Amino acid sequence: MLSLTSPGQLRCLEETLRRNLPASLPVLGTVMTVARGNPAAHEVLVDSWPHFGVVLTRLRPEEHRDPGDFYSNQLTVFYRDEGAWRGLLGGTGAVGWTRAFQMQG
Repeated sequence: MLSLTSPGQLRCLEETLRRNLPASLPVLGTVMTVARGNPAAHEVLVDSWPHFGVVLTRLRPEEHRDPGDFYSNQLTVFYRDEGAWRGLLGGTGAVGWTRAFQMQG
């Protein structure tokens, strides 16, 4: 997974997500927050850039304080490629399966 941090990348992603409303709404809100200063300490991850199949947003790992708190360990996801989404769930460390979490998207 690639972490998007540059303002240019985030703006480009934001434009793409706007074209995919309403399906991308949960992810779009977090991407907009990160692009405008990131007060909630989230990160935006994509499977590839610039032609992504999956966008995942989550709290930065260093900000996780309570592994049992599924509210603060919230993930949002938008995918255009189901195969990429299944690969992300099964083959990467993007989702911490050892802690409680909730996923929206």
